[in-house]
Amino acid sequence: MNDSMLIWNARKLLALGLATVMLALGALLTLTLTSSVGAEEYTEKKVTETVKQWPGKEPLTTLTIEGAASRSVERDGTLARFSIIALDQSVRAAVSTGNSALVDVRTALQMGCNDDNPEQLCVRHDQLQTTSIRISEQYDWTERGRVSLGFEYRNSLLARIDGVDQAGLLIDTILSAGGDHVRFDGLDFTASGRAEAERLALLDAIDDAVATANSIAEHMRYEIVRVVELNPVGNLTAARSSLESEEAAMADSSFEPTPVFGGSESVTARVQIVFELRPLPNVEQTEQDDDDPNGN
Repeated sequence: MNDSMLIWNARKLLALGLATVMLALGALLTLTLTSSVGAEEYTEKKVTETVKQWPGKEPLTTLTIEGAASRSVERDGTLARFSIIALDQSVRAAVSTGNSALVDVRTALQMGCNDDNPEQLCVRHDQLQTTSIRISEQYDWTERGRVSLGFEYRNSLLARIDGVDQAGLLIDTILSAGGDHVRFDGLDFTASGRAEAERLALLDAIDDAVATANSIAEHMRYEIVRVVELNPVGNLTAARSSLESEEAAMADSSFEPTPVFGGSESVTARVQIVFELRPLPNVEQTEQDDDDPNGN
């Protein structure tokens, strides 16, 4: 075989190999494009289904109303806060002096408990409570520096009675029996019906808000669909409505009785409610729909 024949065969084999390679590349490219198109279709379908499962919400027409209401509650208890204080050079002496003054106060408060006269003051044993006892050394600053004044004994107590008519007598009895060893810290009134009054005031505030919302919706030709949100506003407030109690007569005519104002108080509740509204259907359109149920 001569050289020209060999060259011709080599070129023929090379052409067949190139044709085979091109066919293989074409098939691979077609497969890849098909797969890509299928992935795009699958992705688009998946997104469409997700949108159908989570449809967008239409904007709501809302109305925010604040309602308020008050309830009156009678005060039916008195609470006195006071301390017995004694200062002496030793702890033992201070405690002894303070305890002696406390015994005098307790005796005076319970003096009327053995009498059937309702006008007598009676603070029973379970109505007198110690809240804290402290003993501390007291100092003063002078030209010589810090100087010890002795030890202070402080016994803090609560005295509670039913009703408010004897509140002034309670104060005067504590001050008279304890003398200079008493520091009166304050007087508070209690109301056993406060919790019920607060609950009723809150319900009245809700009714007030609902009534106002209904009036506004009717005026605007809307109807209330539902309550979107309901929140109490702030804390409950109490306003004092007081009456002066009778002054207690003291044995010592030089001692001016303490006037106390008891009476009742007003509990106020506030609430904020958000309502969802929708317009009422047009009357003429409704009549047309009734005449033509098929909508023609």
